Amino acid sequence: MIVTDTVLILTLLFLLLIGASMLVHVFLGVPYVPSESAVVAKMIAAAKLKSGDTVFDLGCGDGRLLFAAEKKVKVKTIGYEVAPAMFLLAHLLKILAKSKAKIHFKSLFSANLAGANVIFCYLMPGALVKLSEKIKRECKKGTRIVSNTFGIPGLELVEKLERDKSKGLPSIYLYKV
Repeated sequence: MIVTDTVLILTLLFLLLIGASMLVHVFLGVPYVPSESAVVAKMIAAAKLKSGDTVFDLGCGDGRLLFAAEKKVKVKTIGYEVAPAMFLLAHLLKILAKSKAKIHFKSLFSANLAGANVIFCYLMPGALVKLSEKIKRECKKGTRIVSNTFGIPGLELVEKLERDKSKGLPSIYLYKV
C-alpha cells in the first residue's frame, strides 16, 4: 500500500513538472527543440572556441551544447533554463557527462551577459528581437554570438553558414559585438 501511494505521488509530481514545463514553453514562446549532435558540432565550430572562454547557452534545454563545448575545448560553461523539466534533465545529464557546467534555473532575460565570450542560442524570432537589445547593452566588445536557425535582428552579421538540406542542418548565424 505504501509503495503504491509513493508511486502515485511520484507520478503526479512528474506530470506536474511536465505540465509546468509545457506552460513555460507556451507562455514564453520558446519551445524545447533539441539540437542534433551535428548541429551542436557546427555551432561549436562556428564559435571558434578558445581555451579559457566563458560560454553561455541561453535557453540551454538539456545542456547538450554546454557539455559538448566542454569536451571540445577547456571552457567555462553556463546555461540558463526556465522550464522545470528541462532544468532537471540538464542537471541529470550534467552528472552523467561529468560536466562542470553551471546551469541556472533563471530566465535568459534576467541573466547578466557581461561575462560571456561566446553566447549560444536557439530561440524563436520574437525572443531574438528582445535578446538583441540585451546583447547590445550588456556584452563586451568581441563577444561572439552563435544563433541556430534564426538570425538576430539589429546585430551585425559576421558569417552565415548556409543550411545543408542534404544533411538536415539548419543555417547558423555568427555575430560579434
